[in-house]
Amino acid sequence: MSTCFITSPDGTRIAYDVTGRGPFLMLLHGAGKDRRDWHKLGYVERLKQEFTVISVDIRGSGESDFLVDISDYGIEKICADLIAVADACNAGHFAIWGYSFGGNIARYLGAWSDRLTAIAVIGVPFGLAVDQQFDRFIADFVNKWGAVAKAYKIGELSGAKQQSAIKGRIPVWVACFQAMRGWPAISPDSVRCPAMLLVGTQNKSTLQWVTSHRAMLEQANVCVEIVEGLNHPREFTQVDLVFPAISNFFQRHSK
Repeated sequence: MSTCFITSPDGTRIAYDVTGRGPFLMLLHGAGKDRRDWHKLGYVERLKQEFTVISVDIRGSGESDFLVDISDYGIEKICADLIAVADACNAGHFAIWGYSFGGNIARYLGAWSDRLTAIAVIGVPFGLAVDQQFDRFIADFVNKWGAVAKAYKIGELSGAKQQSAIKGRIPVWVACFQAMRGWPAISPDSVRCPAMLLVGTQNKSTLQWVTSHRAMLEQANVCVEIVEGLNHPREFTQVDLVFPAISNFFQRHSK
């Protein structure tokens, strides 16, 4: 895996890698993960037979810049990062497969850009980026780690404590999760390209949302795939159960 870098419009350095041939497909990882996870689980190896695969480290993650201010994580800035990566790859049009945090982001590019050929959103609903359950998680996370993040920002952490904060990306997620509270709602019918939403039967909150919004999803022509037995982490790790439906979806909607 050879790392490439681009500089986003706001000066942030974004890491990515490219492999394969065919239509462009960008992979966006979940929170606490990075682009290497797509490689480790074998997604890239499978996809590169049919697609030019662009794996991205979302800002704050992996080899991309380590940013710790709430203002660094506006969704417009993150989308600008991804467009800059696509431009560097000469990807005039491209699809996005996003898991969890990455799927959340994919919804915005799907709604805001006419360059997307298709999006697959794994494990998260449409609507606001932060629902009530996630908002409670954010409040608990900031209550637990906010002081550590603040100490890091003002240079009061050193040695092992500083390294632990960096390794855990604590300042990143304290900032990013709070920023997500300000991301606008994205409805299924606002997406400009074909979309798929995959959810496991053990991902109770997203499955409940899908069930209660089935008519809205059908009206917006969002393809829904429900996979038996998967909770949210397994929606990513159980490759053999997830890959066939998603890859077939992208093959149908590739340019």
